[in-house]
Amino acid sequence: MVIFATRLECETSNVSPPAVKVNCEEYHLAALLLMVHSPRSAAYGRTTRSPKGLCRNMHMKLIKQVQELFENSYGTLNHLAGVRHFFSPARINLIGEHIDYCGGLVFPTTVQFGTIIIAQPNGLGTIRVVSINEPGKVEFDPAGALQRSTPGHWGDYVKGVFVEYGKINVDLPGLDVAVGGDIPGGGLSSSASLEVGIAVLIETFTGYSSSDDSFANRQALSWLAQRAENEFVGVNCGIMDQGAIALGKENHAMLMDCSDLSINYCAVELGDYSLLIVNSCKQRRLDESAYNERCEEVALALSILQPVFGIGTLCELPIDLVNDALDCIDDPILCKRVRHVVSEHDRVSQAASRLSNGDVEGFGKLLNASHRSLQHDYEVTGHELDTLIGLSQQQPGVLGARMMGAGFGGCGLVLIRSSNIEQFAKVVGAAYRAEIGYDAEFYPVEIGPGAQEIMSANDE
Repeated sequence: MVIFATRLECETSNVSPPAVKVNCEEYHLAALLLMVHSPRSAAYGRTTRSPKGLCRNMHMKLIKQVQELFENSYGTLNHLAGVRHFFSPARINLIGEHIDYCGGLVFPTTVQFGTIIIAQPNGLGTIRVVSINEPGKVEFDPAGALQRSTPGHWGDYVKGVFVEYGKINVDLPGLDVAVGGDIPGGGLSSSASLEVGIAVLIETFTGYSSSDDSFANRQALSWLAQRAENEFVGVNCGIMDQGAIALGKENHAMLMDCSDLSINYCAVELGDYSLLIVNSCKQRRLDESAYNERCEEVALALSILQPVFGIGTLCELPIDLVNDALDCIDDPILCKRVRHVVSEHDRVSQAASRLSNGDVEGFGKLLNASHRSLQHDYEVTGHELDTLIGLSQQQPGVLGARMMGAGFGGCGLVLIRSSNIEQFAKVVGAAYRAEIGYDAEFYPVEIGPGAQEIMSANDE
C-alpha cells in the first residue's frame, strides 16, 4: 500500500497512481493529495494550472474522464471556441458542528476533492449538462420558466443557479457542460460544490460581477448559490457550505460568521501531523434523521432563555453563563442541547486561537471534546460514527478525532501524525469491519483554495 503524507512526497514519487489496499479491500483514492492549483495561487479568482508530477496526473485523470464524457455527448471539443475548465472543491468543517443555525461561528476549510466542470458555448441558446456521476442529460432554456423536477433530480442544483442569475438579469448564453466529482462519503457538501462551480462558470462566461472587490463578489456569489438551493431545490441549508467553497484559501481555515459571511483566515500549519477524513460508509438522509428535531429543540430552548438573558441566538450566551442558563430550563433534553451549542461555539474560538499559536496538541483535544459533546449532549453520532471515532482516538499518533457534518452517518475527521497513517488505516479498517460488518474509507486531506477556473482554451 502507498499513502503519501505530503504533496512533496506525492509529486516527487515515481510510483503510479495507487489503488490503496486496506485489509484486502480496494479503496480507490485517485484523488489522494490531489491539488488543482499551484502553491502560489491566490485565495480565489485566479486561473491556475495544476501542479507537476503524480498529483497532476491524478487530477488530469478526472479531467480526462469529464472531457471524454463531453466529447461523447456533444462532439469533439473545439479548442478555439472558448472551452474552459473549472474546479470547485469540497469543504470540511474543522470544528463547530450544529451551531451554524444557532447564530455561531464555524471553522471550515476547502479540500482537494471536488467537482471538475468543462464548458463551452454551443450557440443554441440552451443549457445542456451531463455528469460522469449521474445518468441522463439535463437540458433547459435558461430564459424559460424552470420548475423543480419531481422527484428531485441532480440537475435541479444546476438549474437553480441559472434561475438566480436570471433574476438579476444576467444575459445567459447557451452552453454545453460536463461535470464530474470525486468527493468521498457524506458531509463534504457535494451539492454546494456543484452550485458554486456553476456560479463561477456563469460569471466567467458572462463577465458578470456584483462588485469590483473580488472578496465582496464572492460573498454575493455565495448568497446566490445558497438561494438556489433554498428556493429552487427546496433544501433549507445554511450559508457555510457555499461560503466556504467560494471563499476558501490555500492552507487556511476560515473563522466564519454565518450571519454576514465575514471571515478571519487562520493558517493551518500542522507540522508532522495531517488531517484524515474517515468515512463510516453508512448512508444517511437528513429528512429521515433527527436533524429537524434538533433544530426545533434549540429554537424552543432559545425561546425560554431569550427573555432572561436578552440574547438573539443561543451562541450569544457566554460560556461562563451556561450553568445559570441550564437552571432556567426544566427539560433535561433541552439542557443537553444548550450545553452542546454553547460549549461547541466556545471550542470554535479556542480552535482558531490554538492553531494560530501552533498548539496542534491543544487543537486535537478540542476535536475529542467536540465529539463527546455531539455524542452525549446533542446525540447525533450513532453506532457507526462512535465506533469509528472511538477506534481512531485509541491509535498511536492520533491527537484528536470527531464526527463531521450533520451526523447519523457520514464522515469523521482525525488529526494524526503523518507517519502513522498507513498503520492507522490497517488497524482501524480491520476493527471497524469486524464490529460493523462493512468497510470504512480513509482519505488524507490537503487544504486548497476556493472554486476557480483552472484552465481555458488559451492555456492548452
